Amino acid sequence: MRIAYVCRYYDNVIMRGGVGRKIQSQIRYWQMRDQEVRLFVLSPDDIKTEDFSVFQYHATTNLPILKDLSMTLSRSREVLKLIDSVRVYKPDLIYMRFGRYIYPIHRLYKLAPVILELNTDDINEDRQLGQLLYLFNRFTRSLIVKDAVGLIAVTQEIAELPANKMYGKPVRVIANGIDLDQYSPLPAPRNERPVITFVGSPGMIWHGVEKLISLAEKYPDLKINIVGCQSFMSPERVPSNVQFHGFLDMAGIRKILMETDVACGTLALHRKNMQEASSLKVREAIAYGIPFLLGYKDTDLFDLESEYILQIPNTEDNVEVYAEQIHSFAYNMMGKRLNRDGIANRIDQGHKEETRLEFFHEIIRNHKENSYK
Repeated sequence: MRIAYVCRYYDNVIMRGGVGRKIQSQIRYWQMRDQEVRLFVLSPDDIKTEDFSVFQYHATTNLPILKDLSMTLSRSREVLKLIDSVRVYKPDLIYMRFGRYIYPIHRLYKLAPVILELNTDDINEDRQLGQLLYLFNRFTRSLIVKDAVGLIAVTQEIAELPANKMYGKPVRVIANGIDLDQYSPLPAPRNERPVITFVGSPGMIWHGVEKLISLAEKYPDLKINIVGCQSFMSPERVPSNVQFHGFLDMAGIRKILMETDVACGTLALHRKNMQEASSLKVREAIAYGIPFLLGYKDTDLFDLESEYILQIPNTEDNVEVYAEQIHSFAYNMMGKRLNRDGIANRIDQGHKEETRLEFFHEIIRNHKENSYK
């Protein structure tokens, strides 16, 4: 089977982060199973590589009133080039990460059956990001979903959203996974006080980073690292026991995690009306053997009972109400590491990619049968 893997946004940050590692692991695994795969990406960055096809777009003017329009026109031109490149590749299947509509991305659907990967509740997420983005999503979403031959959702909640079910597409739930072979368990640190680390992305209000600031103010004996986000506070207002690290590559994150007693997942998923996720950052923490704090239902881990996991409700006041338990958990986890062997079968990407490939073959088989009718 020849697969064209399409990403409509792929910059240097994504390439070096968890999503980029997931994509590369997926491709590597499919190739190990004798599938031919080529990655095609749209990017605002000048990515130099022969491993995949990059279609770079950029604004041709710095005038504020024209810059966005120039960027949009450039991106559409690159979409046309990407489509032509996929046409030459002649795939049996196109696998595409869902994202906002870009003209004329719908022409891809004429080249081969398209399966979409759904990673979030995009409608509620865009509602949080502004009315204009929300309305654009609502008017154009069907152009992306209606002609797909199948959907893969990273959580059961996403699979069951009315906006996804309404099209009657075949759906598989395959939570995010990681290649455990790429991670070696870290030795337990010997800290004098507990260290909690959150790894996220800037501008995501559902991360709930400000809740960790409040926790740090209440418990000055905790040390809290916030990675991936710049400080949203003036320097004099940041508690002395909180450190913002900004964006770090995998090696930089690993260095921070080496001194971490507890890793922390998203704390305010409720802000985009979601209850369930399968965060790559939590899976990376598990791969390193780090105990973790969860503030939502994890698709793979919700029924797992472990002393190394502290589950708190997905509510606005979760950290405030459970502050004492979080504080005690951090102290109890000092100098400890979880044994990932008991969890590996839930999060390892190998099994997940086997399931994904089975779905690919099923979709292609059904597509061919329907074409003959």
